[in-house]
Amino acid sequence: MALGHFAELVTKNGHDGYFTVGLLATCPSMPGLVAGLQHSGSNRRSLKIGMLWLDAHPDFNTPETTRSGSLGGMPVAVATGRALRRMRLDAHLHPALNDRHVVMAGVRLTDPLEQELLDHSSIQQLSVDDLRNMTPAVFAQLDRLSRLTDKIYVHIDMDVLDPREVMGHGNKVPNGPSSEQLAKLFETIFTRYPKASAIGFATIPSTDEGGLSLAAVNRMIAGAIRGVKARERAVSGLSKTK
Repeated sequence: MALGHFAELVTKNGHDGYFTVGLLATCPSMPGLVAGLQHSGSNRRSLKIGMLWLDAHPDFNTPETTRSGSLGGMPVAVATGRALRRMRLDAHLHPALNDRHVVMAGVRLTDPLEQELLDHSSIQQLSVDDLRNMTPAVFAQLDRLSRLTDKIYVHIDMDVLDPREVMGHGNKVPNGPSSEQLAKLFETIFTRYPKASAIGFATIPSTDEGGLSLAAVNRMIAGAIRGVKARERAVSGLSKTK
């Protein structure tokens, strides 16, 4: 029910013309944010939502495949209709996300049965190097999502970052991109893609010696907002020339 209320807030944000920045306690909040975007159109039709999922883990386990039993390892499986249907419906996420509308990036640690589920899905993958270097593969996937969907959500689990920036994270994984690299990427994404409509950050470490993790979040939000503002200026300029 909390996810359903969250969805309603995000939907209102969309109707009021605001850009949503989600500060999520954990990744299982994602279905609520995506559901809010799904219902943020001008009529009652459910919008098609694309999702760029940046996480060291795919979070694609189901109750049948999980080794830990953690709900934190299941949100993408929930959002794509593979598990916990009642939770997804309570979050107002209906229909479930289409696999073809999900792109994972920076994933580098999966459970064996989780990997089997991924191998049999249509979800696309981008590497850490793709993120670091903003390779053509990143923009090919975003071009594809822009063709297939009405709005795009960018989700960041803070464990996608290099561990030096998230030392207090309980699930950090070596060899991640830096927040500076992702900030540049987000600025480009939100400048270039009008359908990029929201960004969300999950599992911000509560223990943050030196404030490095919070600085990383702020840096990435600032990059996204610079992109949104550049996009708005471009649209305004076009309007004035017509």
